[in-house]
This record gives sequence, C-alpha cells and structure tokens, in this order.
Amino acid sequence: MKEKTLHIGIFGMGTVGTGVVEFLMRKKGKVGNFHFSIEKVVVKNPKKKRDIFLPAGVLSFNPRDILNNPKIDTVIEVIGGYHPAGELVLESLEKGKNVITANKAILAASGDKIFQKALENNCYLGVRASNIAAYRLIESLINSPSQIEKITGIFNGTCNYILTGMEKKNKDLSHLLKEAQTMGYAEANPAEDINGQDTAHKLIVLLGITLGHFPSTQSIYVEGITNITLQDVIYAKELGYRIKLLAIAQREENSLEARVHPALIPDDRWLARLEGVENGLEIRDEAGLEIGMQAPGAGKYPTATAIIEDLICVAQGKKLLLPAQNSPLNLKSIGEVETKYYLKFYAIDKAGVLARIANILGEHDISIESVIQKGKEDKKGNIVPIIMLTHYSQEKNIQKALEEIKKLPVIKKDPLLIRVEEGVF
Repeated sequence: MKEKTLHIGIFGMGTVGTGVVEFLMRKKGKVGNFHFSIEKVVVKNPKKKRDIFLPAGVLSFNPRDILNNPKIDTVIEVIGGYHPAGELVLESLEKGKNVITANKAILAASGDKIFQKALENNCYLGVRASNIAAYRLIESLINSPSQIEKITGIFNGTCNYILTGMEKKNKDLSHLLKEAQTMGYAEANPAEDINGQDTAHKLIVLLGITLGHFPSTQSIYVEGITNITLQDVIYAKELGYRIKLLAIAQREENSLEARVHPALIPDDRWLARLEGVENGLEIRDEAGLEIGMQAPGAGKYPTATAIIEDLICVAQGKKLLLPAQNSPLNLKSIGEVETKYYLKFYAIDKAGVLARIANILGEHDISIESVIQKGKEDKKGNIVPIIMLTHYSQEKNIQKALEEIKKLPVIKKDPLLIRVEEGVF
C-alpha cells in the first residue's frame, strides 16, 4: 500500500488532545503505512507549562493558523463545549478539511448540519470519540443493511463509577463524586455527567448515525442519578438488581422511544456487570441480530485511541455518511412508556398504610409484584421506607398514582420512582 501523509491541525490540548499528541509522537508520526504530521496545535494559552514538548512554532493561540493553512487537510477538535467548537468544525469543513471531533454536545445540537456540510465538501467526519462505548461499531452501524430496532447502553463512566462504588464501597454519591474527580474520571464541574445530559448527547449522536435522525435534547426524557441513594442501591441488590444510568432507544415502525434515566436491571445481565468507568452498548436490529461492545468510558487514552482510529480511516480515504431517513419519526413521550417500576415511599408506621397505597395503585391499573418494608429510619422511630416492585405499567398511570399517594397524610416524603429494564439482553 502506498504511503500517505496527513497534515493535522488540533484545536485544544487538554487531557484528550495531549493523549493524541503523545500517541503520535510515540509512534514518530507513523501508524502502519500512514504518516501523520502535526502542523499546528491551537490552545488558549501557548505559554502554559505542559507535560509534553512540541517543536517550536507548533503551538498557537490563533485558530486562523489552522483554518487558513492550505497544507492542513485534517482537523481534530477536542476543546469541547458549543462555542467556538461548533463554528470551528463547520468552517473547517467549509474549507474542505476532514474533521475528527470528540464533541458530542455539538453533534447532538447540530449533527444534521455538520454531517451535511461534510457531505457537501466531500470531507470525512470522524465521530468515534464522541461515544467510546460504540467507537469500534460506528462504521458498521452506519452501513448496516438492517434497521436498528433497539439501543441500550451505559454511556457515562463517571456515573457508572459512582453507582459501582455505592455498591462495592458502601459510600454515598457525594463522596464517590469527589473520588472520581481526584482520579481524573470526572470534570471539575460534573453537572452534565450526573444530571444525564452527557449520556443524552451520546444517545442522540448514535440515533443520528443509525437512523439519520438527530432528535433535539429537549425532546428526550433525561434524568440523572442525583436522587439515587446508597439505600436504593442496597434495596435493589436485595431484589436481584443493580442500578445503572441507561440510555434507551427503541424504534417501532415510525415511532421512536428515546430516554435517559437510572434503571434497575437484573444482576445477571451483561450491562449490570459493567463496573467502574466501563461503558457498554447493546444493539438489536430488525433481523433479531444482537451485538455489543464494552470500553472504558473515561480517561485520556480511550478517547485518544478512538480519534486515532478515525485518523486511519481518513488516511484510507473512507467517508462517513448518514443513512437516509425517508419518513419522519414520532418521538414518544415518557408517559407512553411501559415498563416495571421500583417505588419507594416514606410512611408513618401504622396499620393500613400499605393497603391505602396498594388501593390507589390498583385504581390506576398498577399491580404489585413484591413489597419490602424496611426498619424505621427516623430518630423517633415513626417513619418506615416501603419498597414496591410493580408489574408492567404505563408511565402516565404511575405518575397519576404517585401524585395521589404523596398527598396522603401518612406519606412524609415525595415518593421515589426508578424504572426497571428487564429487556436488556
């Protein structure tokens, strides 16, 4: 195979950017039959002390040194955020430069526009690093002859680290979040991780490349892990489940169900066994074929590796195009979802309370599969947690029932709902 050289410009040299530069320098700019020459790295502060040495003249603070350089044919964007990352990606494509990005936020917000710009200018758009859980499957997902029917995944290493730590270390969320930050698994501002937004962005990108349709972030139900307590993790384990933050998408003809939230999944399922920062993805297509992948969901080198794979694809002359979407998809509301539910109530310890709760649930066509009544939790010994696992019910019915139940004088805190996903293969 003829040797080929790519001339690269990199926007950003934080954790991921440094990982990419380290890899290419360690390989002396050669991977297989391909050469990769780093021409410019644009950063906010070129004078900042860094752990890696770059040749004189490579570091810059001016984006024009990449955008207006005709020698640079491939751009890597790893600065994150919406601005100026989105503008830099679009202008790079307009100038005919291939683009590789780890930025799931701009892809989720403007994926249609960005892919269209790549198509118009005959450029490669690399998105593997936007979702490490799926990066080795991206090309096959886009080119699959079969329609994807269901996606289920754990897409956030920070949340999986916290939920695993609750179970294994008997620590609460706040302690484990600090631990994750110390270890470099969580950002200084972890809001998008723990509130589910990061997972939602990754799900939207996957929907875009598998269905040709990027739903808006506002149209997807998103719930994070901030309401999950150590006690919930313990109770779930007693019931034979583990709690994970899941991204779920399911297509039925022209309707699409897409949601992100914590869920109880049976502890013998593959996704339930993913621990620490591990991420995983399970996909079923219309022919019933099931495929999966596991990968670290946090850290410098996993993301850098995904970027390198896209660099190799660019060198091979590949293109990444969205599948055609011939008919619009109707996005289901969360109220239309049908699943099982874990419900937790804090009630006064007196006769008849359980019957009153069960009666209201029954009035809304919700049947109870099992009940656990735990020991008293308040200092006065008057309030007990009641844990219920329901059979399959429609979300809107559950929500109506909970609104009635929380108005009962015997209920002392708002009920907690966690969905149960039995159907993870």
